[in-house]
Amino acid sequence: MTMRETTREGSHARRLFLVANGSRAKGYRKRLAESGYDPVMEWDEPDARRPDSALGEDKPGRTFPSAGSGQRSAMEFDGIDDSPKEHAKRDLARSIAGDLAAALRAGGIDSVVVVAPPPVARAVIDHLPAEQRAAVAGEDHHDLTGLPMADLFARLDALRHGV
Repeated sequence: MTMRETTREGSHARRLFLVANGSRAKGYRKRLAESGYDPVMEWDEPDARRPDSALGEDKPGRTFPSAGSGQRSAMEFDGIDDSPKEHAKRDLARSIAGDLAAALRAGGIDSVVVVAPPPVARAVIDHLPAEQRAAVAGEDHHDLTGLPMADLFARLDALRHGV
């Protein structure tokens, strides 16, 4: 290995690969001088996977339009989904961002690559403090949480090598 390859490999060892979806996430770090990655952080939000009915969410009631009203249901129309499941997803993104910010401040990691569907990636990055957002080295908008380990490691290797 040349000095340049050693330095590049060392920089990848201090990079966290966040693999997330709306209900769970894991942070992986590259093993030095070995193939594979080690899980170093983990988050889980089971309420984000439960059906709405199990969380006490009912369908909105119906109303009849009054004169000049185009609204057809009794639910509020403010553009924000206020269901218990969405609250759980927002809590997960906030928790991930808080832990990433703490790890970046402590020096445990130097950078982060976020591998998640676009809404999840955006929520996590938006919850990071402004000074830590510069540490986001990249994004890949896929849900890889269900892949077998060998396939996941191959995808993370492809991200590391820019393929």
